[in-house]
Amino acid sequence: MTIQDLRLTRSPNGQNFHRWLEGFGVRVRHFREGRSFQTRPANIIYGGRTLKRLWARDADRAETMVRAIQAADARCFDDYTMLAVWHFIGAHAAQEPASELVRAFADINLARIVKRGHRLAKGQYGRMGKVAEKISSLLADALIPEEEAA
Repeated sequence: MTIQDLRLTRSPNGQNFHRWLEGFGVRVRHFREGRSFQTRPANIIYGGRTLKRLWARDADRAETMVRAIQAADARCFDDYTMLAVWHFIGAHAAQEPASELVRAFADINLARIVKRGHRLAKGQYGRMGKVAEKISSLLADALIPEEEAA
């Protein structure tokens, strides 16, 4: 294997991750450029490792996740929120059409849910659990009517 072969590695599905995200208007920045939520611009992902792994696992579900986050609040492209939305889609909306799910996400205040999830997981005196799990539970509470919840 030559050095040039090592530089030209492609993803298993033949697509370039950054170009795929540019199709949604999302840009990837280096992790060290990351900002706090209050000053975070819309449609920017810092690092992108988590989303790349999810994309490699299931590109269709990753597309639905990106569109849902964009519809709700495009500033919420952080690892915790992406994992929470990913798990919510897998657990509660795997059979739902993507357009209906995106429409449902457009009606919620995702930024408020994310902030509340962070506060629930990280108490004043210690941690209570994983942030993504708290956000997933709050998403389910906001999106699933009580009579339909299992």
